[in-house]
Amino acid sequence: MITISYIHRFLTSLGFTVIVETAILFILLMLVLKRRDIPPLRIALAGFFASFATIPYVWFVFPYAHTWSRETSLLWSEPFAFVVEAVFYRLFLKLDWRIAFAASFVANLASYLLGPLLRSYGLWIYW
Repeated sequence: MITISYIHRFLTSLGFTVIVETAILFILLMLVLKRRDIPPLRIALAGFFASFATIPYVWFVFPYAHTWSRETSLLWSEPFAFVVEAVFYRLFLKLDWRIAFAASFVANLASYLLGPLLRSYGLWIYW
């Protein structure tokens, strides 16, 4: 059941995910791979839109599409987000497939692991 508390947690997680994944994408492309041919604003927009487009599926579609447990839902939704974002990076940023998939994997892994880590130290605030 979707409650107002669930919506608040979603919005907090949406903001967190967009910030973390966009920052990771920016760091990977600008600082690690030194891709000066891609404007920084384009990288920021790609990170924002890719995360913003996939996280609603992770929170609202996969958990309620079937009577899946949270773990089963995550087993399907996280790879979905990773692949969709990689394809978006490939098309929007014109990245090589390997780079697009690697960037998507690292960005998604960072946001997936950093959220629970912060919560375990009491550094996460749901409003």
